[in-house]
Amino acid sequence: MPYEVHPCHPTDAPSISQCMVLARLTDPHWAFLFTDPSAAPILANNTRRFPHNLTSNRPARRHEKILDTTSDQAIAYARWTLPPSLVAKGDVWLSAQVAEPTSDEKERFKRDFDGASDSAGRMPGMKGGGLSEFRSGPLERAEEGVLGGLKKGEEVLTLEYLTTHPDFWRRGAGSMLVRNGTDIADQYGLKTYVMSEPAGLKVYLNHGFKVVDTVEVDYSAFGGEEVQVHYFLLREPVAAS
Repeated sequence: MPYEVHPCHPTDAPSISQCMVLARLTDPHWAFLFTDPSAAPILANNTRRFPHNLTSNRPARRHEKILDTTSDQAIAYARWTLPPSLVAKGDVWLSAQVAEPTSDEKERFKRDFDGASDSAGRMPGMKGGGLSEFRSGPLERAEEGVLGGLKKGEEVLTLEYLTTHPDFWRRGAGSMLVRNGTDIADQYGLKTYVMSEPAGLKVYLNHGFKVVDTVEVDYSAFGGEEVQVHYFLLREPVAAS
């Protein structure tokens, strides 16, 4: 298989944005958030915003991509967040930590991010009227419930974002990225947490995650035609045999 795991770099912004935006636009619930869900303007803005997001919170965040070596194209991307205990170690999964940008790069990345954001810091063209808040509120409360239900002092490795370019779905790229993270969780005896939409559920179940909560949001008052569903999953660490 011509796929390899690689660290990410701000220059990956165009190719990883292709993975992110084109995959997200296949979800009608996500497309509904935009007044005009055309790919071109969303891609352009996401590409400008990506370097700042990529280089933010470096001590805790880890990023990896899958490269199709036949085309040298990034076809999948994952972003993880380490728990405080692993951040404190300072030496965990450094291969997936983005290199420290220079001061000039930080300023440029922030300037580009601000230039591709609305007054609320969101992607331009997103609908107002409380739609985003209405849909995200139940998800935030469910996440608080799941993480708040852990044992006192228990931590999790969190998979914040996983995406694969639609042209490469169901070819194992996403699984490669998930496996890298769960290997880290197993190494340190941690649970792994993720929130998933229906399209991504199978890959997590295949890697030992269990659904611990399900949230359905009916946003028909805003014009939505179907209920939006999210799953909240935890995976227990697997001890080395």
